[in-house]
Amino acid sequence: MSINNSSYNQLIVKLDQFIRKYYINKLIKGSLITIAIVLAIFLSFTLLEYFFYFSTGVRKFLFYSFLGATIGGFGLWVIDPLTKYFNLGKTISHEDAALIIGDHFTDVKDKLLNILQLKKQETTEQNMALIEASIAQKTNAIKLVPFKSAIDLNTNRRYLRYAVPPFLILTFILLRRQASSRTVLKD
Repeated sequence: MSINNSSYNQLIVKLDQFIRKYYINKLIKGSLITIAIVLAIFLSFTLLEYFFYFSTGVRKFLFYSFLGATIGGFGLWVIDPLTKYFNLGKTISHEDAALIIGDHFTDVKDKLLNILQLKKQETTEQNMALIEASIAQKTNAIKLVPFKSAIDLNTNRRYLRYAVPPFLILTFILLRRQASSRTVLKD
């Protein structure tokens, strides 16, 4: 019985590690998207103001809409996954994690979900020994499957194409501005 519980507990630990990596993935993706959106909005609003020299009311609107977009994006795509990473709030359940893992490892899909469902039935059913044996058998069958590898953090590189161009444009503008101000000071 203790061997069965320890293998089940190891399975739960692996699921918890997967869930934490799932939220790290969401955090990285959200950070890149937030950076891209904030820098793009900043550049757009700055260039619009530079060329059109808006009135105070329009500037105020641009400022508060920029501030709202920044806070909203940061809260939605960065703070939310960060709080869930630290288990502060409602996170995905073990069953949801099992479905995600099952989509990646097709041979594990039904076994993992079945183990979690059997464990829930263990407290209510009369045939506890049979259920424990079934849990142990299924847990040993999927023990060596690395759940964390179902999430590839390198897939977030594709979001760099959204964050890097605004960053490079902003850097170019700042360096050009600094170079022109040095030239004016030398003259």
